[in-house]
Amino acid sequence: MVNLADGIDLRTVLLGFAALGALATAWYVARSAPRLVVAAWAAVCFLVPIWVGVQAGVYWSAVTAGTIIALAAWTTAKLRFSYVDVLVVGFVVLVIAAYVVGGSTWGHVLIVLFGWLVPYVWGRVVLARVDASWLYGCLAAAAVVAAVLGIVEFATGFNPFVGISMPNGAWRTWHELQPRGGFIRAEGAFGHSIAFSSALAMSSVFVLVARWPVWARLAGLAAIITAVGMSFSRIGLITLTITLVLGVLLLGRWVGRTLRLSVVALLVAAAAIIGPLIGDVFTVAGEEAGGSAEYRSDLASLVGDMRPLGITDGWTVLPSGETYYGSFQSIDSELVLTGLRFGLLPLLMLVAAILVCVVSLLRGRATPASVAVAAQVPAFATVALITQYGFLVWFVAGLAVAAYHAEEPSDIEDASDTLEAADSISQPGNVSSAPSGVRRERV
Repeated sequence: MVNLADGIDLRTVLLGFAALGALATAWYVARSAPRLVVAAWAAVCFLVPIWVGVQAGVYWSAVTAGTIIALAAWTTAKLRFSYVDVLVVGFVVLVIAAYVVGGSTWGHVLIVLFGWLVPYVWGRVVLARVDASWLYGCLAAAAVVAAVLGIVEFATGFNPFVGISMPNGAWRTWHELQPRGGFIRAEGAFGHSIAFSSALAMSSVFVLVARWPVWARLAGLAAIITAVGMSFSRIGLITLTITLVLGVLLLGRWVGRTLRLSVVALLVAAAAIIGPLIGDVFTVAGEEAGGSAEYRSDLASLVGDMRPLGITDGWTVLPSGETYYGSFQSIDSELVLTGLRFGLLPLLMLVAAILVCVVSLLRGRATPASVAVAAQVPAFATVALITQYGFLVWFVAGLAVAAYHAEEPSDIEDASDTLEAADSISQPGNVSSAPSGVRRERV
């Protein structure tokens, strides 16, 4: 073994230089080819498991490392500060304060900084370098590919992602497949069927507004509905339905009349075809599924244990390493878990940010990303932000803020009028020419 004079292994030095070269190359590509970077990021988010990463001071998953490289290359992006940004920054400051004065763990703080704040900032800046419509199509394509792979997984019983073994705790946590009612639940690269279904449900709105032919969007939505059904996740099915219903009702500037009616028909058909099968599975799994629902309802009792700031007094760690909040070992509610980890004040800051998103819908300023976030509110109360699902939630939240400020109300009204004109022109007997720049729905 060849060593340098100071005792450092030569191979380590060479590997370090190789890593620096790879980072420099990635930074250059991120700066010069923004669409390529966003497409690669979407592919990693949907198709690379969270346990693919390295431990270097902190755990760097593939999606986290790629996001930070992209952010470093796009540091010149100009932002328009918003009320939600103030709430998010306030939330992060309170989380850090909870660690300093309230006893929260450093590991929990790292989750917020790298798993929440980093993707939020990425969502805030991404529209500075790529067009919103192109981004929606990119996210839609990644989601549809993940859905198709989930369908193949369910049909064959084989998940290629769990075979990717990594020497870290993340792989040991998420590599087990989950049964329900005699079936193995589809989970794709997300490590958990609930994370998989919730991520697809949130992404369905981007398929709805993608600049694809109507038949392609309907096919993509059919694939997503099928994959979510094969996950046998109740919250996934609920949030998927909410997302598509809100999209049909509120996104008229992106979705023409033909597609809106077709989506309603697709949902009805899916309920008629898939509904009985899912009902049978839940009947067979009765005790397990019922116990899961009862467990989530019992979590409400932990709200009284939350401190104003800092981790709950009921948090204990056994000598075996198992963590408990009161009598609960795991908390399947991100709202409850956040309050237990950091306190009521950070939780209220987070809830205020969610309410701002919901209010934007009520004010007629809906965007695809804000619809995606608002439709996930039931999931926030019943699901923890695990694996890439949490990363995607915070990215879409940042994107919702960016899209809201990128479009003035007058622009939205003009676009809505233009789409309505295109729909009327496409009716039989109307031979007037379409306004310049109008994209008609292709039936």
